[in-house]
Amino acid sequence: MSGARGGRLPAGEKRARLVREMFDRIAGRYELLNALMTAGLYRRWNAAAVRASGVRRGDRVIDLACGTGSLTRALARKVGTEGCVLGVDFSPGMLRRARGGTNIEYRIGDATDLSWVEAASFDAATIAYGARNIPDLDALFSEMARVVRPGGTVVCLEIARPESRLFSAFYGLWFDRIVPRLGAAVSGDPGAYSYLPASVREFVAPDVLAGIMERNGLQDVTWRRLAGGIITLHRGVRGFVEGRG
Repeated sequence: MSGARGGRLPAGEKRARLVREMFDRIAGRYELLNALMTAGLYRRWNAAAVRASGVRRGDRVIDLACGTGSLTRALARKVGTEGCVLGVDFSPGMLRRARGGTNIEYRIGDATDLSWVEAASFDAATIAYGARNIPDLDALFSEMARVVRPGGTVVCLEIARPESRLFSAFYGLWFDRIVPRLGAAVSGDPGAYSYLPASVREFVAPDVLAGIMERNGLQDVTWRRLAGGIITLHRGVRGFVEGRG
């Protein structure tokens, strides 16, 4: 990805366009690479996100930056045929490879502009590994808060840089060195997986992310580290504020 090496990543619309084009290119190998890079653990992390969402059978969920639908499908299994999950992504290439079900719908869209979605129409909103690709986090969480009902949950699962010395050493070796080479070899796109460690380095700290969620209408925001700190899981609840939405 142009701009991912030797300096800061591009910002704003330029970054959004470059990221969308990158995901279109690697879509065919995306889930394979996720499995290889995480040794299959991404499924466990997805399960933690589903539990944090608190969704039950019959609920309605919107999954943003859904990619090829890994978390979307996990949510759909939880809500059952009585519920439904809407997966939204800005990459047509990813959505073409997303697998569905009778209770899943996929739609191309911008996670920071869900004006076509009715306010308070979902029980939960989720995003996994997509927040760091979105330049305007205030717009993202404002929209996530808007589309969930009062008392509904917002969940963000994201890659992070660990704090412990042991896991930091592993992270430096794995994500900064091995993952870009593995990604280039499997996807055929050398730039795509050099973007991954660069995007994590530039992403906000977990406590800062919690503050962004709070200032955009979410209450009782909590977060915790998974996998030795390599993954963070944030959760917030839309408050019962009169007039919001």
